[in-house]
Amino acid sequence: MKVIIFNDTQNFNGSLDFINKRFKKSEKRFWDYKKYIPFLIKKIESLDDFNGVCLELSKVFFYEGKYSNSLIRNSKWNCNQKIAKLNNMIRKEQNLLNLVSQEKLSSQMRRKINIHVEEIKNQLEEEKQKFFSYISKQKRNFEGQKSMLKNIENNPLIDLRSTSLKQREGRIHQKGVDVLLATDLVHLAHTGAYDVAIILSGDTDLIEAVRLIKTLGKTPIIFSYHTPGNPELSNISDLMNAGKFINIKDFSEEEIKQMSELRKE
Repeated sequence: MKVIIFNDTQNFNGSLDFINKRFKKSEKRFWDYKKYIPFLIKKIESLDDFNGVCLELSKVFFYEGKYSNSLIRNSKWNCNQKIAKLNNMIRKEQNLLNLVSQEKLSSQMRRKINIHVEEIKNQLEEEKQKFFSYISKQKRNFEGQKSMLKNIENNPLIDLRSTSLKQREGRIHQKGVDVLLATDLVHLAHTGAYDVAIILSGDTDLIEAVRLIKTLGKTPIIFSYHTPGNPELSNISDLMNAGKFINIKDFSEEEIKQMSELRKE
């Protein structure tokens, strides 16, 4: 049976982000396509539905929002602006505490004010750390993408399908990847390019495309991360009911290591 892998890399990386929460900083991982592609093929071949069936990988499509130096610079500048604003707010709260310390207040009232202001300062500090973390993450993602693109450029099995990343107020997000993936999924089903579609995404926007390829006799297999009852620890929702769903959350630590490498901080 012919197989094509449709990999929404940002969404698939999101699954690993959840997994990395289990690991200490020195143990965090990144997906290695040279490892996870053969691993996923073998995983499917081990399923009862595919007992004795040989899967032949025809193509791997990577769907990526593409980084650029200017995008990273603009994002960092915007994040630093947010950090400066938060620092200013923290200073104002500290100034308020200094003023309160000069007033004649009961010890109970003074304690309540101190606790309240400290809570606000802590919240602002946490928000500030998010922007520092975001700068670091995007820089790491950019370097990782450059390394990945260099590795796949001469690989005839892999086809990069990219859109431009967008930046707003320091936050970088991709747009149009789901449409591109859905279009390829349906078009290639019509042309008979595959029998089995391995979809590395949990994007609900793909649900109609997945349902359509099933009517064309194709088998969609979806890999994503789901924590029952906790949407904040899930990378998928309605899509897992559209095709055969394999929950990455259920993978053992050893399986994750077979699909990934240690991340350099």
